[in-house]
Amino acid sequence: MKSFCLKPNRRALLTLLMACCLVLPAFAQTLTVQGTVVDAKTGEPIIGANVIAKGTAAGAATDFDGKFQLSVSKDAVLTVSYIGYESQEVAVNGQTKLTVRLKENSVMLEEVVAIGYGTVKKEDATGSVAMVKPDEIEAGLATSAQDLLVGKSPGVTVTSGGGDPQAGATIRIRGGSSLNASNDPLIVIDGVPIDNTGVQGMSNPLAMVSPDNIENMSILKDASATAIYGSRASNGVIIITTKKGQAGKPQVNFSANMYINKARNTWDVLDAATYRTMLTNYWGAESAAVAAMGNANTNWQDEVLRTTISHDYNLSVGGTVGFLPYRVSASFTQNNGIVKGSRMNRVTAGINLTPKFFDDHLSVQLNAKGYYFHNNFTDGGGAVGAAVAFDPTHPVYADYKVADGSVGKPFGGYFVWTGTNDAGETIYNINSTQNPVSIVNDRDNYADVQRSNGNLQLDYAVHGLEDLHFNLNLGYDWSRSREHNNIAGNTPTAWNSYDRYGAPMSLFTYQLKQNTLLDFYANYKKDIDAIDSNIDVTVGYSWQHFKNRGWNDNGIYAGLAYNGLKLNSEGQYVVTPNTESEGNVGKTYQNMAIVPWINELQLISFFGRLNYSLKDTYLLTFTLRDDASSRFSKDNRWGLFPSVALAWKINNMSFFEGARDVMNEFKLRMGWGVTGQQDLGDLYFPYLAIYNLATQPSYYPWVNENGEVEYRPTLYPGAYNEDLKWEETTTWNVGVDMAFLNNRITASLDWYLRNTEDLLSTVTIPPGSATSNEMSRNIGSMRNIGVEFAIEARPVVTRDFTWTIGYNVAWNKNEITELNNSDDPNAVVEVGGISGGAGNRVQVHKVGYPAYSYYMYEQVYDANGLPIEGEYVDQDGDGVITPNDRVVRYQKDPKVTMTMNNTFNWKNWDFGFVLRANFGAKVYNNVLSQRNVLNRTYQNNNLSNMVVNDFYFDGSTGADLYHSDYYLRNGNFLRCDNITLGYTWDNLLKNQLRLRLYGAVQNPFVITKYNGLDPEVFGGIDNNVYPRPTTYSIGLVATF
Repeated sequence: MKSFCLKPNRRALLTLLMACCLVLPAFAQTLTVQGTVVDAKTGEPIIGANVIAKGTAAGAATDFDGKFQLSVSKDAVLTVSYIGYESQEVAVNGQTKLTVRLKENSVMLEEVVAIGYGTVKKEDATGSVAMVKPDEIEAGLATSAQDLLVGKSPGVTVTSGGGDPQAGATIRIRGGSSLNASNDPLIVIDGVPIDNTGVQGMSNPLAMVSPDNIENMSILKDASATAIYGSRASNGVIIITTKKGQAGKPQVNFSANMYINKARNTWDVLDAATYRTMLTNYWGAESAAVAAMGNANTNWQDEVLRTTISHDYNLSVGGTVGFLPYRVSASFTQNNGIVKGSRMNRVTAGINLTPKFFDDHLSVQLNAKGYYFHNNFTDGGGAVGAAVAFDPTHPVYADYKVADGSVGKPFGGYFVWTGTNDAGETIYNINSTQNPVSIVNDRDNYADVQRSNGNLQLDYAVHGLEDLHFNLNLGYDWSRSREHNNIAGNTPTAWNSYDRYGAPMSLFTYQLKQNTLLDFYANYKKDIDAIDSNIDVTVGYSWQHFKNRGWNDNGIYAGLAYNGLKLNSEGQYVVTPNTESEGNVGKTYQNMAIVPWINELQLISFFGRLNYSLKDTYLLTFTLRDDASSRFSKDNRWGLFPSVALAWKINNMSFFEGARDVMNEFKLRMGWGVTGQQDLGDLYFPYLAIYNLATQPSYYPWVNENGEVEYRPTLYPGAYNEDLKWEETTTWNVGVDMAFLNNRITASLDWYLRNTEDLLSTVTIPPGSATSNEMSRNIGSMRNIGVEFAIEARPVVTRDFTWTIGYNVAWNKNEITELNNSDDPNAVVEVGGISGGAGNRVQVHKVGYPAYSYYMYEQVYDANGLPIEGEYVDQDGDGVITPNDRVVRYQKDPKVTMTMNNTFNWKNWDFGFVLRANFGAKVYNNVLSQRNVLNRTYQNNNLSNMVVNDFYFDGSTGADLYHSDYYLRNGNFLRCDNITLGYTWDNLLKNQLRLRLYGAVQNPFVITKYNGLDPEVFGGIDNNVYPRPTTYSIGLVATF
């Protein structure tokens, strides 16, 4: 048997020795560190804290007990961080056991919310207040401040006006509390209340604020929070605070975004082939209707809609120069609408200076913002509505044969429906639907708007008594707009308006608004250690003046009218100008006088507020405001609005000590208060017998110095009500705020009751009692009751991955509790006008029902579930169907609204989406009610299209079809508001640049049973057919 023997040689032994010398020290330098991360104040473990070995990729996250384990070198430095705490660096120094105590971030501890004439720490707020702090993702997606509010707080609904780039949004906080007075919340920008009534040529006041410039927004919901604003706060308050300069070296922020917009959905109407078959079957092959059809196949919605590219750019620079903190910003936005020709261009610039003087005793805040808008308008709703209605068998342009010497083609070459005048000449058929493309192209309608707002705020801390501050706030909101509306001659629009003979017209409107503000108040804050208390007292005075003046020229003839069209012997049209109309050129329509307007409103207020805290546990807020409005007579001019709120921080109680490791906030709130309402829109002096200018046809002929007849408006006394007084809303609110696991989970729950009395409303009055058939009165009361719940959590937190989820839900019930406009207990006030018929209304106000409830016939259906035309339930049993058989039921507003948002962060990637849902609302499909009746397809010698539906009424019975509840449809929906994906580079160019790139899609899908264009319809009547777009966007945000 052979034996083997290993004989190590010298070279092998030397190699092995060297390897050991290299490896063993490496093992000696690595160790496993076990540690615990706790709250420095309470000693409670912090769950989900990030622990990273500085300069390496090694890291871990703490578990439920705040523990972590990490293999690092013995001289490693650990960086420990957690949201809401100050990051800390800990040297290992060979230790294997560590305890890291994190201190709460002082900025987070002092996080404040604006509450009007001051701020309060969020944890000390006694009222129902929500704060929205947009991040760079949200700011990049939004083109207006209103976009940042969508779904952010329960009970706050934002309904956009569709895809029109100039359209505003309707914002409601806890439902509407008024019938005819404004239900819009008060908007305050940097301490200056903004005029919500709109500016000529600029319908959206929030469009002037670039989202990139917003630091935060506070939403004040209940009366205890809003009463400090008194008469303007019954519908809630939204306080917008813009960004300010910070100490240190200059910081530059730049963002650029590009958007691709296209209609998410269009109306499903009959195509030409289906339309021809339907009309042939209904009217007969030899009928005039069939003879009127053409040979084209035109998709009219495609002709007026488009896919657009929009973009915006934002640049800001902030820092400190010597003693002067500053921030300057500028932005440009071009938002192109999906209806051809519509566009909004916006340029903004702002400066903010915040110096301090006299050893920081005098703080100065100077804000000035300027905005320039150039808006191009098309009648978007009218164009798309006409596209739905117009006959698909005809082309955009007609093949007119024109005689020599004619000045152009008839009606600009567009296909139109025609008629004849008394002379047998061809003219435009004014009872027909206008060619949709001509609606887009015939007008050059644009507005130039300049607007500026800002304020100078001086806050002086008295020398030797620094707890006492005097604050003076001088603010302004100024705007000037010039809107031009030029109608080209010999176009369908020119033939369909004014004298109806094709004359080009020019309409000009000028408006100047000058609103000024003076606030002066004193504030005293003091910690009283002897009784472990803190007091915060504010008393002040406010004066606001609103001035609105302007004029419009009623339309000026910009050229000659045209004669009625004639056919020559060769069948050619003869188009000639009417030389007799030359004398009209340069004059107003029918020589109407140009009459300017001027309106003014003044508000004067005295206010006070007391915040008291005992042991940082028991909180009290008392507010009192006395308002005077020039809208009311001297007997009713003043309104007194008090509020009181209590809060109890249960988590600060000694018996709660054992639960603090799980629940770090538990606060109970209760509030009561009264707020007022006086905003009646254009009614500035409804208590005075004011003479008004008459409108056509009540003009008086007048022969001027040239012997020409002019028509001048007469004056007539308007209806007035000396007893008109404040509308008042009393609100009760009970709420609870909670936070768990070091704010890893936060939640709030609120219940509210709002009773509005002396409702301001415009009501019908008996004939002969005044020169008008309606006037403003205080007619009754209304109640809103609701529940709101919001929760936000971070279910997963690791070193590389974080999942954040938020959910909120709100329920609201609205009911009219009293109407004293009639002695009849079953009386209703009909509202909710619709398109179609004459004076049809489908909604009412009635005691015991929500405002704007539907008032409809109950449709009878056959065995197959199809409606029987003209068959309705005989509610009163008299054997005859009359308007008294209509029933009040269903509401326009959703009973339940909810929103859920999710954000996922993995390393430098972020992904998020937002879902929003409404339940309990009905929508009156007014487009369907107009385009679902067969005998309306041919009327007044013109054809109209139909929407696709599973059933069509005949229309020959003469029944009132518009009030059939067949047209009331389920308005429930689930909408995806946006989906985003982004990547962030934190440290580029040696930590000099932070860059984020992102892509997003907004409004990608809606899940609904509603068969109209979009179920989200403010007002409940769907007759605005401007589609909401789906928007695809890419953008970048850079900070350096």
